[in-house]
Amino acid sequence: MSFRYQWVLGVAMAFSGCVGAVGKDGTGVSAANAPTLPPAPSGEATMGGNRVRFEVDGQEYAFRTPEVRHSRARVAEHVVAQSFELANADNSLYARLVLNVTDDRINLSGEYAAVALDDQAQRERPGVGEVVLAEETDATRGRRMLPSGSGVIVVEHVHGRLKVRFSTGGDGLFRKADASPVTGTLDFHWRP
Repeated sequence: MSFRYQWVLGVAMAFSGCVGAVGKDGTGVSAANAPTLPPAPSGEATMGGNRVRFEVDGQEYAFRTPEVRHSRARVAEHVVAQSFELANADNSLYARLVLNVTDDRINLSGEYAAVALDDQAQRERPGVGEVVLAEETDATRGRRMLPSGSGVIVVEHVHGRLKVRFSTGGDGLFRKADASPVTGTLDFHWRP
């Protein structure tokens, strides 16, 4: 069993007890009927307002969170993985961004090839990244995992914020490699 499969399976199991959104009548609410987020207040960026938006198969998902979990791990000589995790309050929406960079790099701005980091050859390369998204907004369907397998991640690191745009193909395990791309943005506070 590959490392990536084990990791994604672990995340899925960790969130298996989570429930999707529930309507007033006690039934599940589809993402199409989910409330639209209002525009961010003008001072939110400095107050740590972190936003995630992604679109998959014509459905758009978005959330805000005050928290960003960050970790840094050495993956090869002179290469570290900078990992960022964001989730909404009930864990029905989740985003993880991993960027492989040289260990002396502080500014993360640039273009990264989106890959599946369970591949040992990819895991040790600087200049690659991975986006893992999950949504569980329909309790009858359960959690849907959307790890990247190909595509591009563009990062702008300015004034303590990471603004990320991505367009990723499927990993061939949880989503077909030739499926339509998953697109989206992450915008969150982070200072090294």
